[in-house]
Amino acid sequence: MTKIWRYITSVFSVCKREFHLAYRDMGVMLFFLALPIAYPILYALIYNREFVREVPVVVVDDCRSATTREYARRLDASQYTEIAGYAANMQEAQRAMAQKDCYAIIHFPEDFEALIGRGESAHLPIYCDMSLLLRYKSVLMAQTDVTASMGADIQAQMMQLASMQGLTMNGGAIPTVKSTPVAMGNTSTGVASALLPGILVLILQQSLVLGICMLAAGSRERARANGGIDPMAIPASTSASIAGKALCYFVIYIIPSIYILKYVPMFFSFPQNGHTLDIMIFMIPFLLSTIFMGMVIQRFIHERESVFLLFVFSSILFLFLSGLSWPRYDMSQLWTTIGGCFPSTWAINGYVAMKSNGAELWQVARPYEMLWLLSAIYFIVAWGIGQIERRIVNKNGSMAQASELKNG
Repeated sequence: MTKIWRYITSVFSVCKREFHLAYRDMGVMLFFLALPIAYPILYALIYNREFVREVPVVVVDDCRSATTREYARRLDASQYTEIAGYAANMQEAQRAMAQKDCYAIIHFPEDFEALIGRGESAHLPIYCDMSLLLRYKSVLMAQTDVTASMGADIQAQMMQLASMQGLTMNGGAIPTVKSTPVAMGNTSTGVASALLPGILVLILQQSLVLGICMLAAGSRERARANGGIDPMAIPASTSASIAGKALCYFVIYIIPSIYILKYVPMFFSFPQNGHTLDIMIFMIPFLLSTIFMGMVIQRFIHERESVFLLFVFSSILFLFLSGLSWPRYDMSQLWTTIGGCFPSTWAINGYVAMKSNGAELWQVARPYEMLWLLSAIYFIVAWGIGQIERRIVNKNGSMAQASELKNG
């Protein structure tokens, strides 16, 4: 019992020391508190509109038929686009786009109505300004909706005409089934609602890892200034030191995690389909695995300034590997394996499934189990590196002591 009590005392001593160092370090507080508070708001405000509506479009109508006029009228009535004017030819329309009078050009070919009248597919070229993908998305959605609605109307008219003539089309009746898309999770189908939930998880990981690395770099700087010994260090075993630091970081991040994962989505009306308790339980291994991963990475950080380089380099890497910008099932096996080594990958997939699609904890069992596995692996690696460093320090200290006795 004495050893157990001494171990527990060491853990809490390290935890207390780490709290003291963290709250007295403005750089660490910048990562632990300011970054989790400010970054989610900044990202959410940037993507807050989610849609770009009433995108100006110029029409080049070489067909000049009732069908093209009806198409343009419906396009103008769409919430996504508005007809800014008609151009006599493509050169005039391109000048309007170059002057930013419009951001898309709709070109009706001369044979547009003739092809439709013969029951053939008509092609409708669209030229978009790609300086903002949200504009392209709005133009594409408007064009898709109008094409689908007009195609259904034209098909119904042709069926009615065929039935009046006692004929059948293409050897049989044409099915008249109306297709209506229904968004199950991201009901607004907006960019922010799709991306921000995953980015929120990544912000938690990055801020936590960077704060841990900055604390470790500060310890190394103090050691270099005091003959290789950190005067703020607590004499404790490697496992007790890791456990004490992990307890400190975990407690600090309880409030930021609740704020980021619960209230930021609420403030900006992101999907709110998951159960809060399930999400918080899911985030326990995520925080632990991130903490232990930070303790592994910190072994390679020797100056506080290096932390900012780590932030710039790793954020984009973690974002791509998570599957937010490209689905993980379409990645090569190499990148899928690399992505699986980071807690953010599993946490983003699990959190999005729960928060956006309403999945319960048992339905994200694989990401949940992988986060616990990563916690165990990173803990063992951090412990192993700590043991090696401790032996090196003890060896160097013994050599230095022997040298002093010999010289004395």
